[in-house]
Order: sequence, then structure tokens, then C-alpha cells
Amino acid sequence: MDDTQTMHAMGIDDAYHVEQVLARGPRGVTELVTIDGVGPFVRKKIPTVLAQRGVWSALGGSTCPRLPRVEATYELPDCVAVVLDYIPGLTLEQAVAERGRLQQNEAVSLAQQICEAVQELHRLGILHRDLTPANIIVADDGAHIIDLGIARPFTNTANRNRDTTALGTYGFASPEQYGFAPTDVRSDIFSLGRILGFMLTGIYPDDASYATLLADDPNITPRLRAVVERASAFEPSARYQSVQQFAQALTAPSDPVDPVVPAPVSMLGASNGGIRTRAIIIAAIAGIVIVALVAAMTLIPRWVANGDAEGTAANGTSQNAGPQPNTSPDDNDDDMVPSPDSSTQDSEDDDATRGDAAYDNPLELVETGWSADESGLVHYAFGLRNTSDSVCIQFPSVEITGRSEDGSVLFSHTQALMVAFPGETTYFGSQAGNSNGTVPATVDFTILEPEDYNYVNSGESASFKVDNLNAAPDGYGGEIFSGDIFVTKDSERVREQSSQLNVSLVLRDDAGAIIYGYTTFVDWPPEGGSRPFSMDVFDPPAYDSFEVYAQPW
Repeated sequence: MDDTQTMHAMGIDDAYHVEQVLARGPRGVTELVTIDGVGPFVRKKIPTVLAQRGVWSALGGSTCPRLPRVEATYELPDCVAVVLDYIPGLTLEQAVAERGRLQQNEAVSLAQQICEAVQELHRLGILHRDLTPANIIVADDGAHIIDLGIARPFTNTANRNRDTTALGTYGFASPEQYGFAPTDVRSDIFSLGRILGFMLTGIYPDDASYATLLADDPNITPRLRAVVERASAFEPSARYQSVQQFAQALTAPSDPVDPVVPAPVSMLGASNGGIRTRAIIIAAIAGIVIVALVAAMTLIPRWVANGDAEGTAANGTSQNAGPQPNTSPDDNDDDMVPSPDSSTQDSEDDDATRGDAAYDNPLELVETGWSADESGLVHYAFGLRNTSDSVCIQFPSVEITGRSEDGSVLFSHTQALMVAFPGETTYFGSQAGNSNGTVPATVDFTILEPEDYNYVNSGESASFKVDNLNAAPDGYGGEIFSGDIFVTKDSERVREQSSQLNVSLVLRDDAGAIIYGYTTFVDWPPEGGSRPFSMDVFDPPAYDSFEVYAQPW
């Protein structure tokens, strides 16, 4: 932008009067504005690096009444501003909170209206990727989609086997949005199925009672329950393949499309290195819990006041477990030695032998820590070491459990990593828990015992160096952590099995204790080169130092 364009855009921006700030977070600020007494309108200011101009351009050409109408767009030096029409009404989240589960006919009617909006987005070449009850307004004339914050245009995914950014809202975002596969129209269909389930049950899909209430025959017919389950199937090929199919199924007496037999889960596509299908399925399911970072981007948490200004999460509740003994059932300090039965080698695996025999678990937790915001979400990190000098562990898993003062379980999930190389320590940071305002008193970390097929006798490994680290305010109440990733030990075989890297941020207090973890994903650095990364963390706790780690994913 030249000076004239900048001054013109700033003049437009100043003409709007901010009536209320609706939301503020790492992806920008949303405001209720008026101009010359006309309005109100909704103005979104999106950081330039995150703005999907193609989405707003395509949306401007739509006449669908269930999508926001673009009134104006303009660019400022550091952001793109989009002004949209304001739709009065309750969000679907608020409506269900006030009234409880909806009657079937009303839920189906609203679902069809939402489908109308999503079908138009797909016609325009846009994936929404964050369809949730909080992003849907129930107005006098029905349902409207109001937020396209992480929508993106369709792209050619022929050369991508997964999305590079894990985004979406826990419980409603599809499994492939957490780094296991590229998103497509079926990702939005997954969210539509979960929204229908939310309306019919009155609770979120991650609630322990969700499956029970969905199976409540007096209130939900088996036919409609089957529609919910098919739309939100784990494997994309098992879902409805278009929004039109899903909309037709809502009222059809029988399924309007041929039955689909779920294809084997292929999101972590096995290479000729021989990753077993069973291990892939387990890892993919366990890996869904990466969704915790998603909530951090959408819920705009505030930290519970606690501690001093010098550290120990001065704006948050935190706890650090310090160095940890191995908490798995079979604690053994010896290096793992394959049993005699493991000497037989599968010719397809070359130098990688998977066990059909028992091994001693070489994994140990060397360090853990966490903090919680006032919504109850826990931001954690841990260091996991493979003490063996010769055996690689595929998909090592750690169970994270939050408990209240009386010891009752508030949440529990399993976090699977891609690999633990021999003799190396892997750090991982992410988010867990429930956003219901309940802060856990304790958070426990437990290594889950690997199965025989998780063990691989292989010297293949890859390692990385993170350099040029920097932390700077993002202008929206958060910090941007950035740097470059270099490959210090490369492996063609590891590259074949993992096209991406997980990048984990670890924040520490002045005593060196872990108080926060965060994660993002990037592609592998090119051979002989580096890969830049940045992660925008909204309202992190006060910290003394930070570290960033990279590992294959």
C-alpha cells in the first residue's frame, strides 16, 4: 500500500464508531460498529497474514440470505477490515442453553437452513471449517452463519496428505482438521452432523452423556440418529459426500444414497516403511485430542488471577510436576531388549522389526507442567524420553487426567505422538479439559503401555534444531512466537512416513518449571534449508523463558 491508499483506508476506518467489542483474539478483533448513525454492522479486523481475501471476495458475490452480507472491505497497514451486516438474535448455543434439547422437527428445520448456507459456501469454492453452535444465529427468519474466521478457498490437495494447520472447535471440528488429512467438503459435513446431534441432545458432543442421550428413542428416532452418526463418521468416505445428500437424508424415509462401507483409515498413509494399519487407526483416534489447541483460538480465555508478577503463571493457575519417574505399569530402568521370539524379521520391513513378543517399556516422563485459564482449559506440556538405545516406539501415548479437589475426574484424554526415537527426549505441548469454568486441582500424566506392534528395531531417526527464536506482542493481547527450523539429522524413511513437523512451545517460570504448552504444524524443511514458523498465543501466562521443539508428525 502506498501512502495515499493508507490514508484513504484509515479515513474509512475512522468513520466507523465502535459501539461494542464482541471478541478479541489471536485471529483479530470483532466489533459492533455504526457509521453516520447507520447500522449496526459487524466489523472484523483480521491480521494481514491470516486474512483469506479470496473468501471475502467470493462471499461478496453471494445473495444467499443465510450468509453474512459483505458491506465493505478495506486494508490497513497491519490488517484487513471486513464490514458485514448485523443479524440480531441468539446464537444456537445460547438458544439451546435457554431451552434445552430441541424438538426433532425444529432441529431438522434449522439443520436444513444451515445446509442451505453451507451448500452456497461450497458452490462458491469455500470450506467453512468451524461450523459450531456459537457461529450460528437463530433469528426471526431462521438460521444464519455469522463467522467465517478460519474458512479457506478450496485448494488443490493432490500434493498434500494433511492440513498444515490444526484449527476448529473441539467436538465439532472433523478429525482431519488436526493434522491427519486435508480438509474438504466432508469436513463441513462432519460438523453439520455434530450440530444436529447438539440440537437433538442439548449437550456438546464431548459430553459423557452425549451418546446416551442420542440413543434416547422416545425423543430421537433411530432414522435421525443414523443420519447424525453417518454425517459425523470418523472416516470421511463413510460420511455423506455432499451437503445435498445430508440435507435430503434429514427428511427422507430411508437413506437417499447407497450405503457406504467405511474405508480403512488412511489418514496417516503407510509408506513402504511398513506402518501397520492397526497402529495407524489407534494413533489417529488418539491424536484427535490435539483439538485442545483449537479451543484456545476460539474461546478467548482469560487467566485466573493467582501468583506474583515474576512468574509461576502470575496471571494463571499452574502446577509443575517436575522430573517424573516412569508412571507406566512396567517400570524398568534397563534398556529394552527384544525377546528371543522377536528375532524373526518381516522381509517387508527391512531393518525394522515389529514385535510379536513382549518388550519392557523404555518410555519415561522426564518433566510435566500445566496451567489453567478461568474457563477451565488446561495448557500443558511434557517431556517423554525413550531410554532404549536401539528400539523405536511408534505412537507413544500419554494419558492426561484432570481431577477436582475431591479426586473426581473432570476430564481425561490420551495424547499420542508420532514416534519416540531411541535415546531421545521429545517435548509436546497442547491443551485439554473442559471450558465449563471448573479449574482442576490436579492434572496427572501417565504413560500408556505400548502394544507389541508399537516397537520397531530400527536405527532410523530424524532430529531438528530451532533457531532465531523471537517473541513479540501481536497487538491483540497475545504474543507471536517465531523462528526457523533446521534439520540436523535427516532420514528419507522418516520423511516418507511423516510429511509434517509438530512444533511445540513450552513456557517456563523463573524456577524453570513448565507452566504452559502450545502446538502448531509446519511442513518439513527442504533439504539443506530451513522452515520458518510462527504461533500466535493469546493471553499467555507470565513466563520467564520459553523453548520450541520440533518432531515428525
